[in-house]
Amino acid sequence: MRRGKSNNLLIQFSGGGACWDATTASKPITFLSVLWGYTRELKAYYFNSVTRLFPKALGGIADSHDAENAFRDWNIVFIPYSTGDLHIGDTTNTYTHRGKPVSVHHNGRNNCLASLDWVFANFNDMDKVMVSGESSGAWASAFYAPTVAAHYAGQRIYCLSDGVGLTSDRWSELADTVWKADSSKNLGFTIGTDIFEDALLRRTDSASLNIKYLHSNTLYDDTLTRFSAALNHLPIDTTAFIDEWAAGTAASVKRLDGSHLDYNYFLTDWGHNVKRHTTQHTLTTSEYYKKCTADGLSFAEWLKVNVIDDEKLSLGTRLLS
Repeated sequence: MRRGKSNNLLIQFSGGGACWDATTASKPITFLSVLWGYTRELKAYYFNSVTRLFPKALGGIADSHDAENAFRDWNIVFIPYSTGDLHIGDTTNTYTHRGKPVSVHHNGRNNCLASLDWVFANFNDMDKVMVSGESSGAWASAFYAPTVAAHYAGQRIYCLSDGVGLTSDRWSELADTVWKADSSKNLGFTIGTDIFEDALLRRTDSASLNIKYLHSNTLYDDTLTRFSAALNHLPIDTTAFIDEWAAGTAASVKRLDGSHLDYNYFLTDWGHNVKRHTTQHTLTTSEYYKKCTADGLSFAEWLKVNVIDDEKLSLGTRLLS
């Protein structure tokens, strides 16, 4: 937690991957796995302990020394993550990989609720409140924004989901069978093939929630495309799995944009690595916060317009066709 000079609050959910079976549980993210660099096949899937890099390494929106950062004076509560369950699990699983047990505490839900209880006890009568998350935390921002909205009743809540979106027929199995999330009861919606889109559109109370949804993706996300391949058992010998994910993401953004929600998006192919056919994963707390652009505006400028100025702005419309 970092106290700011303003009366605004940012609740930031950490990313950190996910695991759902013996293979993925046996391959946590380590310093060595980071040194391996990019390969089409994922070599590591999730943080199995809270990394020392967070939250001290957070930049971008969390940089209080950057005079150009519109959020530099905000109070920030950072919710770490090492449970491999998109922050929604409620179980401990022991997987067996090559004859050896691998235990994972999928305890994301209790961690989040305890964190939010602390937030609600310590931050009252805020001027602006934004629930934000990157990668795994991007799903969490969508899952828990209604809880935050219920506490700050009558107040407009901003929900930023950065680097999010995977389509799979396996979502219900993962959430409710593997992670024991009890989604209908605890998340307030039934899961289809896109758990992020479902979180926004399938909640029975979605129309009555005073939430402005902000959604950002790069078109060929170098992390989500590989998770999609692993989750859906897609071949990776060509780049077809990347294009399939990109097309699905653009289609989802288009559906959300045409829905009843107060929704604005930032979609970009900025920084496309032609050789790999990839783009950056997340933008919010890194150098890409100010570097990455869509339609000539940076991600930071887009976010300022939507939250600080409270105007409606979506960027990257050309990528939806």
